[in-house]
Parts: sequence; C-alpha cells; structure tokens
Amino acid sequence: MSVSIGDRLLEERRRLNWTQGEMSKAGGVALVTYSNYEKGTRHPDAECLANLYQAGVDVLYIVTGARNNATLSNAETVLLEQFNRLDPKMQQATLALVQTYNTSE
Repeated sequence: MSVSIGDRLLEERRRLNWTQGEMSKAGGVALVTYSNYEKGTRHPDAECLANLYQAGVDVLYIVTGARNNATLSNAETVLLEQFNRLDPKMQQATLALVQTYNTSE
C-alpha cells in the first residue's frame, strides 16, 4: 500500500505539531484547500510547496516519501540564505546579536 501525498502532508504536519490552519497559512492557501490536500482530493501546486519549504516543512518527504537528510534543516537553510543576503556590516551585527543572546541565557 503506497502512502499518498495527503498522508505525508498529515504526517509532516503532526511532526511539526501544527494545525491545518497553520499549514494552510504557511502554504499560502485557504484552509479548505489545504484540508482537501490532506484528504487527497487535490494536490498542492509548486507555489504552495515552495511556501511550505520556506516555513521549514520537509517538502522532499511530502513529494517523494524520502526524508531530507541534509545536514541543515529547511529552517536553517532559509536562515543561512537570508544571512548571506545581508551586507557584511549587517552580518557582523547579526552575529553579535545572536552571540549576545546565547551568552545571556
């Protein structure tokens, strides 16, 4: 028995401990649309999947059933991409902020 995209969406949503509303918002679709994805009556398009990826969802797993075993999580990859877009002065400031926050705990 194969596992459908809808089943994998549900599994991934549960892994993240998100509601259907949170997944629909992250995917940029209406709640009823997302609900239909989990039911298997509709499938997410590329834009929805890209939005979910940006939110930290394992889209590789949703589409293929194979977990993304990359060293970085989706959220870490997005953070690194955003950091790399900053100019060097802002990168230094961001690092200083993070280091200050982590040493104050």
